[in-house]
Amino acid sequence: MKNLPSPQLELIALAGGYDQVTPTLSLRPGFFRRGANFECSINGGYTRIAGYEAFDGRPNPSAARYTVLTVTLTATVSVGDTVEGVTSGATGKVILAPTGELVLTKVVGEFDFEGEDLEVSSSPVGSLTTYTTMIADALTDAQYRALAANDYRADIGAVPGSGPIRGVEYYGGVVYAWRDNAGATALVIHKSTSSGWSAITLPRELTFNNGTVLIAEGNTVTGGTSGATGVVARVTVESGSFGAGTAAGRLILTGVTGTFGTEALNVSASPVAQTSGGAVQITLAPGGRVQTVVANFGGGVNNRRIYGCDGVNRAFEFDGVTFVPISTGMAADTPDNIIAHKLHLFLSFGSSLQFSSINEPRTFNVITGAGEIAMNDNITVLQVLPGDQTNGALAVYTERETAVLYGSSSANFLLTTFNVEGSGGAYQYTGGNLDQGYVLSNHGVTGLATTLNFGNFASAALTMKIRPFVQRKKGLATAAITNTEKGQYRVFFSDGTGLYLTLFNGKLVGISPIQFDTPVVCACNGENASDGVEIHYFGSTDGFVYRLDAGTSFNGSPIPASVSLNFSGAGSTRQIKAYLKASVEVTGDGYAEFDFGYSLGYASPDIEQPADVSETTDLRSAYWDEFIWDNFVWDGRGVSPNEIPLYGSAENISIIISSNSDLFRPFTLNSIIVHYMARRGLR
Repeated sequence: MKNLPSPQLELIALAGGYDQVTPTLSLRPGFFRRGANFECSINGGYTRIAGYEAFDGRPNPSAARYTVLTVTLTATVSVGDTVEGVTSGATGKVILAPTGELVLTKVVGEFDFEGEDLEVSSSPVGSLTTYTTMIADALTDAQYRALAANDYRADIGAVPGSGPIRGVEYYGGVVYAWRDNAGATALVIHKSTSSGWSAITLPRELTFNNGTVLIAEGNTVTGGTSGATGVVARVTVESGSFGAGTAAGRLILTGVTGTFGTEALNVSASPVAQTSGGAVQITLAPGGRVQTVVANFGGGVNNRRIYGCDGVNRAFEFDGVTFVPISTGMAADTPDNIIAHKLHLFLSFGSSLQFSSINEPRTFNVITGAGEIAMNDNITVLQVLPGDQTNGALAVYTERETAVLYGSSSANFLLTTFNVEGSGGAYQYTGGNLDQGYVLSNHGVTGLATTLNFGNFASAALTMKIRPFVQRKKGLATAAITNTEKGQYRVFFSDGTGLYLTLFNGKLVGISPIQFDTPVVCACNGENASDGVEIHYFGSTDGFVYRLDAGTSFNGSPIPASVSLNFSGAGSTRQIKAYLKASVEVTGDGYAEFDFGYSLGYASPDIEQPADVSETTDLRSAYWDEFIWDNFVWDGRGVSPNEIPLYGSAENISIIISSNSDLFRPFTLNSIIVHYMARRGLR
């Protein structure tokens, strides 16, 4: 009897990411030609991205949990009711009421097992038999978690006001958001609290001159004639000195009573300076785009502060309580870019780069070390490059060129043109730092890396393989952030799209396109104050602030995700194969569903193309010492090979995997093994 040929195997390692331009036969089959919302994992494979969720300081929807009560009911219990245990006093809100059960969230306390009576609004409704905090069925568990998250989500509100979020920053465990007021007549700062957004009250500023005695923070100043008073929150000396009796500047006051005039200013009944007018209420004009940096100019753990600018108001310093406008002396004092570098605060005004006096971010006085440097065009990005206090440098970008500022002060600052005009710069709001500085330029995403030649730099566009995408989107860039844990530089566009570039040791792992339901208009990185975990937030056009990389949905809506792999001929491009089976290796930590499809023979209409099939996998896993008793799944697993039959014959195959759900945690597609039988060559 003639031996039948054995099936052959092709291992497709999913790696490389999105590629629009490389010819099919020159491209590895693990790249994808079309797709969205799968990111390139730094460890290999394609990971369905995590979601995002609305945030205002109240509990995060992704942290919501559920409890299932097995009950005997004597009265109707509806979704939204609050059930209370008569004996235990425990309470919970009903999110589902299937027969014989109540699914609760926002549970406070612990219900009794022993037939505890239950009430709703003090009226008996039945009794409890048992309860559990996790369902063994993976799909039901995911559905209950989503219901609980939706209930928490309903509590979260937009930042009060109108228009888009103008800026967002994470500082000291609190998120701060800038948005125009309801009438769009002023910009307002809000902070996140346990009860939602709370507006920040801005202080007053009082101009003084002829200062003879040092005025300290916390002093109460009194008008010598008017008797008006105020508590000094900040002192900004902009010229002269107290020692010489010539100090002039501004006092930031809180608790002002009365009306100051042009008069002597006293502390403890002793004159210390002369006022130049009344204490003016600080207000912010609407319509700007707030950019911020958190920096420490005072040393110690309590001197980190937010510094920002928005292009329509003065720059500012803010510590979460005291807001201090920064006056530079410019006629139009409305800087549009900001960075802290070498103990100076740098601001840009069009093509003018200005820096503060050393270690004095609120003082722009050339006598004490402030200065100005001119560029050839409007500055778009200021970016501190990796290094230390000795050799670190500052990249200064316009849209057309890049320069590097060396030195540590006005005594030795040296601006060196890095490239010729027109060869590449950066679009505004697109700077980000990982192992090196990254920006979006006219040529694509560019890395600015140190070379073996001391003090010089070499740049390279990383997005040449998706140049058509970049050329369509580059003028729409709105924000960029980095995720150091995932090794990603992320840039976002006004139409809701974005790019995630994954990098490892300075080398590109892959590029992934992203499509959000809600466009990113500003974003920030942060580090959780309690555990040091990296967190990210973004503001959008709808007035909401969102926490990124959180939850299983786009704020309650499904996450559509797909990858369409490059056609693979298993190394023999002109040979027909009879396709038998695909084994898809999937890893993760939760239940997941995805659709598996494929196209044969360059998707030729002359070949019958198969229909998609749906696959499920339970990737929940439990390990000793890593679970809470009665809150885990014994037979869960963290890796799953899904065996999927294939049908049809062709010279090559393109595999398509997609998912569209608001239930599932991220899962990673690592590799696909294609089983096939070799047939005849193409005629």
